[in-house]
Amino acid sequence: MNFDSIILSAVAAELNSRIKGGRVDGIHQPSPLDMVLTIRHGGGNHSLLISAEADSPRIHLTSVKRPNPKTPPGFCMLLRKYLAGGRLEGVEQVDFDRILHLKFLAYDGERLTLVVEIMGKHSNIILVSAEGKILGAVKPVGRSKNRYREILPGRQYLSPPPLNKVNPLAVRPEELSHMLHEAFEGGCPDEKRLASWLKDSFTGISPFIARELAKRSEGDTGRLKDEFLALFSGVREGEFLPVIISDDKGRTVGFYAFPSLQYPEENQHERPSICTVADIYFNTALPREELEDAREEFLSRLRREMEGRKRSIDSMKETLQEYQGAERFKEIGELILSQPSLIQPEAESAELTDYYSPEGNTITVSLDPRLNAAENAEAYFKKFRKALSGAESLKEQVLREEGELGLIEKVLKSAESITKTEQIEELRKVLLERGIQTGKQEAAGGKAKPEFEGYRIQKITSGNWEILVGL
Repeated sequence: MNFDSIILSAVAAELNSRIKGGRVDGIHQPSPLDMVLTIRHGGGNHSLLISAEADSPRIHLTSVKRPNPKTPPGFCMLLRKYLAGGRLEGVEQVDFDRILHLKFLAYDGERLTLVVEIMGKHSNIILVSAEGKILGAVKPVGRSKNRYREILPGRQYLSPPPLNKVNPLAVRPEELSHMLHEAFEGGCPDEKRLASWLKDSFTGISPFIARELAKRSEGDTGRLKDEFLALFSGVREGEFLPVIISDDKGRTVGFYAFPSLQYPEENQHERPSICTVADIYFNTALPREELEDAREEFLSRLRREMEGRKRSIDSMKETLQEYQGAERFKEIGELILSQPSLIQPEAESAELTDYYSPEGNTITVSLDPRLNAAENAEAYFKKFRKALSGAESLKEQVLREEGELGLIEKVLKSAESITKTEQIEELRKVLLERGIQTGKQEAAGGKAKPEFEGYRIQKITSGNWEILVGL
């Protein structure tokens, strides 16, 4: 379950309630894209986790202690330089988008903003000065990656480009009525169409909340208007009722800022804090989902590898069946040598008596017209030796493939009961020792594209100035 704008709004409200005015006592970077700020407030410490991971970007208070690297990364050192000892003045959500501004007053009186952008693979954590200049980012973005919006020290911070949608917190009842009439002309669309329209028309409405509103309205646009206004009035007023969502086995499968009609009521459990339910989900359900995904991906690769081995073995056994006729090449060579007078110069074939046949039948033997009788016989002996050698080599290969197939079948059986991702890596290593690759192939390395590739631009640096000249 992803962080959408409603969840982010609930998080902002909770952070303002619980840690606004607190002092930054510690800053750590436990992983390349995760930051943990320790905020001292109300006589206790609060750990604020901010993650820019593509598959699970988020921000919330956490109770989980994470190990930190011995040497702090550069961005961690930058935040310590500017924010350590400062105070959190407040948390603001930008235009109901998935962007939070954490406002800090540094110990030297400077005002700074830590921008948290929760946007999938484009998520980022950016420190911005009071003048709007970028001081640093957990994921720097150069011109070669984004020509509209560079995220580099010294550049002016620009918000992500607007999507030209309506802010649901600012829409007036009459405006919403007009939008609904224009879209559906007083008709009763189905829930799928309603959800699609909501998602495409309003800022911050995720597929989840679009389906929720469509389900609550049951295809009635009048009812949708009432449900829409009531829901976003609650968001505007900070009225949230966080729930942790479980499946029928009691396992956590999601969370949200309020109960949902999309899950059975008995599977939704109220909690007083959005940060609490987010922390539970991301530290229980998410690791389990990641394990299940990793295990299924590993099992799929094993099954494909196993099927490939079976096809290869079947093919080699068919070839071995063909090699069983190799003895005939030797016999034909000997027949040619025993009846040289029947081999005419430049003949493409010859009629020879088959002494190896009980009946002594006459057979037609193919010849190479460029060769004499002895050379044609040698050509058949060569085919015999090659087939014999190939058969021996193929038998060894079949035995090797069957051994590897047996190993893969054993690993497949073990993998079905895996309970930790580390076990997958251990099984991969077992297979890799036998030359069986089951991991993702690394992309071939290559040189990064020049910053202005495709443009006739010359960059000149002089002192603190960078001059770009179009040629």
